[in-house]
Amino acid sequence: MAKKSIDIKGTIVQFILIVFSVVLGIYLSERIEEGKNKKDSEELLSKIKSEVKDNLIILNEWYPYHQKIVEKLKELLVDEAFIAEFKKDKFIFFERLLTKGSFMGKSPANDAWDIAKSHPLIVNIEYDKLFVLSRVYKQQEMTFKPGMEMFELFNSKDVNTDKYAKSNLELMLYRMRELVAREQQLMYYYKDAAVILDIKK
Repeated sequence: MAKKSIDIKGTIVQFILIVFSVVLGIYLSERIEEGKNKKDSEELLSKIKSEVKDNLIILNEWYPYHQKIVEKLKELLVDEAFIAEFKKDKFIFFERLLTKGSFMGKSPANDAWDIAKSHPLIVNIEYDKLFVLSRVYKQQEMTFKPGMEMFELFNSKDVNTDKYAKSNLELMLYRMRELVAREQQLMYYYKDAAVILDIKK
């Protein structure tokens, strides 16, 4: 009877040890997976931070230039000689206004953010960081539309006809002002994001 009791106790102890080993194994496996996910999430966020930093550098370069285009276009709108030249050759617009030879050499990117949005590990990034990033990239998506609309107008057939030349230049000025206002807002959002994401200069 005593032997049977010892066997039962031994079996219970073995069972407890097996259960403990399984639970410990699951726990350690989960901790390892959590650690890997945290590391991968930090890498994901690091790529977005790099993109945000690069985008702010681009904006800091092009925003003052676009402001100058607005000021110059305002001057040219009251210059009858320029308007007469524009009617003869619309490409004078580029010569007189795009002093860098380009409107915007490089646009802010959104690749890292687009990849992150569809990645399951994005759930591991803190809410306040995701919120500020979402706001930044939504603003960025709409910021440069007025510039594109200006060039669509420039490429239209009647842009520099006698009848529409001046009104189209006024419309292009309006588009440029809108672009600059949106860029200013975007820069504010980017700077706010740089603080929350702790992006070093």
